[in-house]
Amino acid sequence: MFNGSFVLRCLFCCIIICSFCVVKNSQAAEQQKRPNILFAIADDWGWPHAGVYGDPVVKTPTFDRLAREGVLFQNAFVSSPSCTPSRGAILTGKYHWQLEAGANLHCIFPDKFETYPEILKANGYQVGYTGKAWGPGRTETAGRELAGKRFK
Repeated sequence: MFNGSFVLRCLFCCIIICSFCVVKNSQAAEQQKRPNILFAIADDWGWPHAGVYGDPVVKTPTFDRLAREGVLFQNAFVSSPSCTPSRGAILTGKYHWQLEAGANLHCIFPDKFETYPEILKANGYQVGYTGKAWGPGRTETAGRELAGKRFK
C-alpha cells in the first residue's frame, strides 16, 4: 500500500506538470493569434502599376497574391515628395512636419520618435527590412535601427 507522503508527492508532481502544459499551450495560442505583418513599399511606384490594380501590362503576381490574401491599401499617400521625410512619416505614423529634424533629407532622426517596427520588436515580433528602409540620414543615437536589422 502507498503511504500518504508518496501520494502527495505524486499529486504535487502531476499538478506541476499540468501547470507547465497549460502555460505552454496558452503561450502557443497567444503566438497564433498575432498576425504576420509584411509592409512593402517601393520608391516611384505609381498607381495603378500593378496587376492587382488592373494594369494590363505590368505583371506583379507575388504582390497580387499578397493583396488578395491580406490587406491592400486603396488610398494611401504621404505628405512629402522626398524619401527621408515620407519614410519617417510612414515609420512613425506622424506627419513629416511633426518629426522636427526628421522632416528633412539627410537629417538626424530624433530619438524621441518611436517607430512601429521598434514597437513590434518590443512586443516579440521579428522585424527587419531589405532594400531601403529609411534615409538618407542618420539617427541621433548611433546604431539605432528604425526598421530593424537588414535581412541578409
